[in-house]
Amino acid sequence: MFDLNGDGDVDCEEFEMVATLIRQQTSIGSRHRDHANTGNTFKGVNSALTTYFFGKDLKNKLTIEKFLEFQHQLQREILSLEFKRKKPDENGFITEADFAELLLAYAGYTEKKKAKKLKRVKRKFRDHGTGISRDDYLDFFHFLNNINDVDTALTFYHIAGASIDQATLKHVAKTVAHVNLSDHVIDVVFTIFDENMDGQLSNREFVAVMKNRLLRGLEKPKDTGFIKLIHSILKCAKETKPVLLDI
Repeated sequence: MFDLNGDGDVDCEEFEMVATLIRQQTSIGSRHRDHANTGNTFKGVNSALTTYFFGKDLKNKLTIEKFLEFQHQLQREILSLEFKRKKPDENGFITEADFAELLLAYAGYTEKKKAKKLKRVKRKFRDHGTGISRDDYLDFFHFLNNINDVDTALTFYHIAGASIDQATLKHVAKTVAHVNLSDHVIDVVFTIFDENMDGQLSNREFVAVMKNRLLRGLEKPKDTGFIKLIHSILKCAKETKPVLLDI
């Protein structure tokens, strides 16, 4: 979409041309265009981004590898900020309940249902909780980046009549998402979603909630054109160089 001359890379002129078209056709861009103050802020951010992508003299080319690395770093920074908001202890750990709150942030549950799940987590780990590290948190969200493939794998387990226990989820995370989830993280996840505490995961509810969490409340786009464009760009990027998205 950005590579207008088809040479495989994007130069600053191509990037600015498409970015201008985006701003003209979205409500976000219109607000920045029509209001001087927000426009100045947006211009500053846009200038910093073009400098990062194309260098100070704007002569560099933006490759797919550099764009994917930018996406990767942006995701990590956002997740790290979320983690820090829970005020980790002196060892860099947040509580299991804090982790559960982060996972359920966009679950769409009623307050009563959400409170019930959090109470279950607090009760179980009140006396022997070891906490969740930043690396554990990043690993889990790398796992979520592959949630559609995880959904397919868990569905096959379910169709085959196999139970989805903690060992199964750990195996799926390793084989599908190529990430080693810690036993403790998996235990917390099961505490959240195992309603009858029989050691089996309700994969349908788990996957639905995790997909909502990954979308961060954007399953109903508030700026349809912009969101659709970014979704298309990221989808194209992932399909082109999926190996570069590993966290």
